[in-house]
Amino acid sequence: MPSDTNDAKAAIDALLEANDLDAARQALSEVDAKDEGYAVLRIKLALYDGSLPAGAAMQKLIALMRRDANWPGARELYQEASNVAYQSRQSSVSHSHPPPPVRERNGDGSE
Repeated sequence: MPSDTNDAKAAIDALLEANDLDAARQALSEVDAKDEGYAVLRIKLALYDGSLPAGAAMQKLIALMRRDANWPGARELYQEASNVAYQSRQSSVSHSHPPPPVRERNGDGSE
């Protein structure tokens, strides 16, 4: 793989890590959409900008890793997506809004 391709991927990844999603999106738009070498970066952008839920990102990454178990960056992003999915479940309504307290009732049904 040419060094300039690796440099381009590293530059886009750095933009994503810096949360400069617009610049990363612009850089990815300049790459041939059929170039699967950028698949992980496209998934990462979609995960970061919220257009792809963590579970769907994980499924896309699994598909890549089934084709090549050592797909560059896939395993790391899978772990990150897994953490996002776990954390999003932890911030459910039941955690942020506990149920109201239960009032004691007397044996006759009155409070």
